[in-house]
Amino acid sequence: MTARVLVLGAGPAGLSAAERLLERGHGRLRVHVAHMQDVLGGKAASWRDDQGVLVEHGWHMVVGFYDRLFALMKRAGIDRDSALTSMHGDSHCYEPASNEVYTMNSGGGKLGVAARFSFYQGLPAEDRFHFARVMTQAFAIAGSGQDLTRHDDICFDTWAVELGLRPHMTRYALFRFLRIAYFNFPQQISAYHVLQTLKNVSTSEHAELFVCRAGSTESLWNPVGDHLRRLGATIEGSVLATDFVYRGDRIIGVRVGSAPPTGPLSAESIDDLTVLPGTARVLSDFDFVLSTLPVECLKRMNRDDDRMWRSSFFRRLENLRSVATMSLTIVTRRPIDPRFRGPVHGFAAPFTFFVNMKPYWREYADDEAIGAVLVFGGQEAGFEGWTDQQIIDFTLENVQSTLGALLLLDVVSIELHRNDKPWERLLLAEPGVDQFRPDPLTPFRNLFLAGDWVKNRVNLVSMEGAVCSGQEAADLLLARIAEER
Repeated sequence: MTARVLVLGAGPAGLSAAERLLERGHGRLRVHVAHMQDVLGGKAASWRDDQGVLVEHGWHMVVGFYDRLFALMKRAGIDRDSALTSMHGDSHCYEPASNEVYTMNSGGGKLGVAARFSFYQGLPAEDRFHFARVMTQAFAIAGSGQDLTRHDDICFDTWAVELGLRPHMTRYALFRFLRIAYFNFPQQISAYHVLQTLKNVSTSEHAELFVCRAGSTESLWNPVGDHLRRLGATIEGSVLATDFVYRGDRIIGVRVGSAPPTGPLSAESIDDLTVLPGTARVLSDFDFVLSTLPVECLKRMNRDDDRMWRSSFFRRLENLRSVATMSLTIVTRRPIDPRFRGPVHGFAAPFTFFVNMKPYWREYADDEAIGAVLVFGGQEAGFEGWTDQQIIDFTLENVQSTLGALLLLDVVSIELHRNDKPWERLLLAEPGVDQFRPDPLTPFRNLFLAGDWVKNRVNLVSMEGAVCSGQEAADLLLARIAEER
């Protein structure tokens, strides 16, 4: 008997879950992927605007420890060297106290990342050695094999001070480097989340940063989608899920409708997750549902159903908060300092880092008319009431001392994206959040959850965390199918 599985969402979690189901289902599964966007990739998607210019939700990077993603790429026939370009391990920190930018070379071997702190010249010698000692302890704790979740109830700054860091050193850009460089969290986050990061980036190879040579959808998700179709999956876009229909402990239907466009010209109604008029219907041709909906979308499902949301499992989700990310792209005719091969960190929020994508993005690399493509990343938290122009002006002021007057770089275009819609927001990995993150198994026997906000072995808000979660949820679903037969 063939089991029918409906996968909601086509980001890294949904695509990896569908692939795992088909690979390990050995022809006994029928998988249908329904997702709300008109492109694949979820929060890690990219698209082209009306002028053919590449647009992304933000700066999507791939980190060296993304083993599950690399394996998925290989199975989908994606040549890693053609799709991705390394930033060669270089990162930079702007230290406001000295008004200088300092390069952090990656070094090599197992101590490569930890060694960055010992040789970093942006701190006074005494502080540098003290910082390196504390961070070496942090790396040791992260790699000790102990249960790191016990550090979840405290923010990383306080945790580091309790470990022995001198309080004034939390102001250094270097201290904020790890949580911003890898996961774009400029504000206070759980010490557990940072320790999980240290655990995964403990070697230079695992800490290496890669970027897609073209858009992430073009480079990664479209080939993965093609791979799924070859395996037998069907993929349907522009499908917006609004409610689960259930009887007893089983989901028997999903209310959906056609989603408004989800590119840069998306309709305002998408903010309320409202389907286009006259398109509402119920999907019921399935035996199991694997939902990879973002947490803010799932929290809007069945909102008037007190029975569902008073249950202990779903009620806990109300404690999960999310944050809107932002990106700012400035294209200039004149180049910037060529030593900035990797991200430059240390600026005041909302945009705390930038990277010059000119050498990496295929469409700009050989364009002699373009000198630099500066992509800034950050979060909207604390700046929700600012206008786009206020954010742009404030950011330009922040980087004057590092880049020189941007006007002298001859700006071609400035483009700001605020990813504040429910399906774009990221889980806020604040202190104490891990206890509220759900398991993949739900009170409904045929409903499974996945996404980087769902508990998994990686447990980091990242593409790797999403891929891992999708695969783990798929394995549990397969086990449930075997159990019910």
